[in-house]
Amino acid sequence: MEKKGAYFCSINEGIDTSRSLKISFKDIVANIADFESDMLSEKTKEGINEAKQQGTLPGRPRIPDTNIKKAISMYQSRKYSLAEIKTETGISKSTLYRYLGK
Repeated sequence: MEKKGAYFCSINEGIDTSRSLKISFKDIVANIADFESDMLSEKTKEGINEAKQQGTLPGRPRIPDTNIKKAISMYQSRKYSLAEIKTETGISKSTLYRYLGK
């Protein structure tokens, strides 16, 4: 960059290669990656807030309470395997154990 007379300047990170600072290119790239990560995080938060304002809940849809109750009763009856419970209700083993622990 310097051979062609170009310099890099980032106000937020306080980087200006036109001055003779002892900043390595690796540090500059690391700062740019952090900046990009911050921008992505900010955009994600904006999207979540917009979705909430429109009445849409972000994330995975909740499992209907009827399915949870059915899975728990099937498990407690000891007549069904975990695979059968999952096939019948759509609730995984880990989710079932999480609800049983509550």
